[in-house]
Amino acid sequence: MTKTLTTELLASGFWRLKAPRWHLGSLFVSDSGAGKVFSIDLDGHVSVVADVPSRPSGLGFLPDGQLLVASMTQRKLLNFAARKPAVHADLSELAAGLLRDLAVAGDGNAYVSAFDAAADGQEAFASARILLARPDGSVRAVADNLAHPGGLAITAAHDLLVAETLGNRVLSYQIDADGALLHRKVFANFERMSPLGICADSEGAVWAAAARQPLFVRVLPGGRVTHRVHVPGRHAVACQLGGRDGRTLFCLTVAANLADYPDREHTASVATTIVDVPAAAMSIRLAETGFH
Repeated sequence: MTKTLTTELLASGFWRLKAPRWHLGSLFVSDSGAGKVFSIDLDGHVSVVADVPSRPSGLGFLPDGQLLVASMTQRKLLNFAARKPAVHADLSELAAGLLRDLAVAGDGNAYVSAFDAAADGQEAFASARILLARPDGSVRAVADNLAHPGGLAITAAHDLLVAETLGNRVLSYQIDADGALLHRKVFANFERMSPLGICADSEGAVWAAAARQPLFVRVLPGGRVTHRVHVPGRHAVACQLGGRDGRTLFCLTVAANLADYPDREHTASVATTIVDVPAAAMSIRLAETGFH
């Protein structure tokens, strides 16, 4: 039987939220419309962490806690360890479109999804890649031939999960010792929904936002849905497990019908619900490393 959950509002008034990441007692989110990275604590207090005029997208933390931000339009990973951001890796020669989500492995390897949303047909597939940025700043493409790769997540088993939004599925890759992605396979096909932002839990299941739907789902390998989170009047965007025990699911949404809002830009929000299974162990370990 599928379990249904409801949410409570945590924070609102944002423009276009993406890439939620739990770290050191707070949820970090990028707002590509406002050009900022925010942190939100469990009481809903919001702080500005970084200004990124070049449209921040994916977020991640290196093993020592340094914050990485994927700059959509510069097509670079920016490091915000110091007051002034530094270029961690330049992906502009490999990314045909904009940078999207970011996932950082325990060894510091950073995986970035990229594609050209305006391209059609074979051009769209040709532009879609997963890029690898190593800690030394070297970059290379490690996966291609994808139907708009969006959300990324790394499991406790050290696999990379990719939400293939227009493919209506989540793909799984084994991460090799040198960072290469091996043994591509379908983690789950989705019926009547397209996955956007995703996260993994400690039992190997995936939480996924349903594109342009008021719905988040928990899916087991193979595609069986165990839980649904309904967000009426909203569109699901991305989700992340965190909280004190890893069992808080943070749900990023935006208004489904912007015509109903006089201030169209500020309809993005973060809501929470409590789930049974905590975040993947690797995610919890990374969140305890410290942010300098």
